[in-house]
Order: sequence, then C-alpha cells, then structure tokens
Amino acid sequence: MIFRLFNDLTSKLKKQQPLLWLVQLGVVFIILFCLNVVAFQFAENVSWEEAFWQSWQTFTTVGYGNRPAETTLGRWVTVILCTLGIAILGALFSAFFDYKVHLSDIKRLGYMKNPYKDGYVIFNFPGENQLINFVKEIRDAEKNVGVCVVDSSLEELPKAISLLRGIHFIKGNPLSRETYENAGLKENKAIIIFPTEPNVSDSDGATKTIVDLVSKFVENQTRVLHILVDPANAWMFDDVNSTQVLESFELFALVQECQDKYSAEIIEQLLLNSKGSNPQTLSPELVIGWTWNEFLIALIKASAMTGIKCSPFAIIRNGEPEICPDYESKIQEGDLLSLITYNDFDWRHFEKKMVEFK
Repeated sequence: MIFRLFNDLTSKLKKQQPLLWLVQLGVVFIILFCLNVVAFQFAENVSWEEAFWQSWQTFTTVGYGNRPAETTLGRWVTVILCTLGIAILGALFSAFFDYKVHLSDIKRLGYMKNPYKDGYVIFNFPGENQLINFVKEIRDAEKNVGVCVVDSSLEELPKAISLLRGIHFIKGNPLSRETYENAGLKENKAIIIFPTEPNVSDSDGATKTIVDLVSKFVENQTRVLHILVDPANAWMFDDVNSTQVLESFELFALVQECQDKYSAEIIEQLLLNSKGSNPQTLSPELVIGWTWNEFLIALIKASAMTGIKCSPFAIIRNGEPEICPDYESKIQEGDLLSLITYNDFDWRHFEKKMVEFK
C-alpha cells in the first residue's frame, strides 16, 4: 500500500521535477529513519522513546552521546542505516533549496497560477510605465490589491515591475483554456483587456476574441473591461458584456471605471462631447457672493423653469478646481464656474434667470 501511494504521488508530480525529487527524498528519509528506530530498539533492547531519540541524534549528526550502540547488531544498524540517512538528509536539504529556486523561477517566468483573489487581471502587457501608473493609481483607492498580468509574448516582467509587491505574471496563449484557468478569473473583481498592438486598429479583433473567451470563465460579479483602439470597431462588442474604454483615455478612465461602474462612459461623453454636452468654464458676475448651496438651488429652479439643461460641476479658484465645494463656500470675485451643458448655452441669460429664482 505504501509503495502504491508512493507511485501515485510520483505520477502526479512528474511535471514538477524539483518537487518530485524533494518528495522522493523525504519519503526515503522517513523510511530509513523508521527502519533504524525499529532495528535499534530490537538490537539494543531499549524503549521506543530511547530508540527514536538515538536515531534522531545520529541522523541529524547532533550526537549528544547519551547512549551509543553497544551490541554488534546495533552498531551495524548504526553504520549502515544512519550513514544512508545522513546522506539522504543532506540531499534533502539541497533538494529543498533547489525547489525554492524552482518556485522563484516559475513565478518569474509566468508558469505559476494567479495567487490573488478580489484583484485585477490584465491581458496583454500594456507597457512598463502604463502598468506602473495603473498600479499606483488603483492602490490609492485599494491598498495592497493584487494585480495579475497575462501575456503570451513577454518572457518575464521588467525588473521595475517585479519589484512592486502584489504583482503576478502568467505567460499564456490567449487561445489556451489553461491560460484562463491559471488566471483565476472568477475569483477576481475585474478583467482588463489591452490591445495586442497599441494604436493598431486591427488589434481590436484580437481583443474581441479574448473578451469572448474571458466571458466563458467569469461570473456575474466579475467585471470585464476592454480597451478599444478605433471607435469605428465598437460594433464588434455589441453582443458582449464588457465595458469599453477608448485607448486615448485608457489610464484615467480605467482607474475611475474600476471604482465606479459607469465612470468610463461618463468620462468619454464629457471629453468627446459624444452626447452633445460637455464642461464649460464660465465667469460669474451676478452670483458673486452667493453660497454654493444658494447657487445650486437657484440653478435647479432656473433650469426647470426655462427648460435649459445644465449641471453644476465645480468652482475653479486660483486655478484649482473644487469639484465638491462646501455648501457654505461663497463664490468670490475672480472665481470661475464649471457647468456641464450644451454648446449653445447662454450663460449671461441663464445667470439673470437664476437671480430671479433665488
């Protein structure tokens, strides 16, 4: 039975030779140690505790000398079994350190499964600076969150990235099932797919393939985001459950999108003016001296009565925007106001209406 278990274990570890060698040596050492305990107890007629203690002293070369072997058989047992045991123990320590080096190598070269959960998995290495900036930005909001990079062409992560804690690398073919299983997609909160070739429109096709394959391995709580190079290719993603982020806005939009589900789309609308409205910086005259609370109330009333759509965005004071001013903060001489509205917005007319509805 022992040999059958040993053979089963050996067959399972064939692909991990350093670990297999470590386990084999460990099993041989245990067998030799047990044989020595039994033989020493029989030959010297001592207690099992004493036999165990003497065997341990000899195998580890400690040699306290409490009770050396006195019989001829006991001495032969010590010579043969303990000499073998000492040799195996030395090889066992060597195998242990070899296995540690092996683990370090397979992790560095991308052959170890993703150890992180509730983190981020990135397909296609986006570049050293881009990844470092993403990690720094996302960890401003989520301390110590794990990030796993999956890439087929990268041999290993650049040194500057590997020095960052909590970064894992998987070298995997995007068409291989094993790649997606090793990445642990369903255990993580978001999957981000970068283009295989930045600024190349045709790479959106490869992105679509990965998005489709990722969808087979994720669950509802795992979000999928993809970087789109060419807006003209957006139609390819109409049938997939993935959030689109334009390549030109990727870092800013990605970090925000990871924190809030709809942020990327809102940012794109604002920056691209794709829905007709965008931020406008305006100079106040009639509302100077108003508190931000008074300004908000009057703006809502004037917007409702006139049908002119706009939303307050920020106060810009001394060149610095305050996106969420205190309600009691007063609009001062020299301040600017940022409103989200349409291009035909008549600020002077609207400001007069606000005075009426204050």
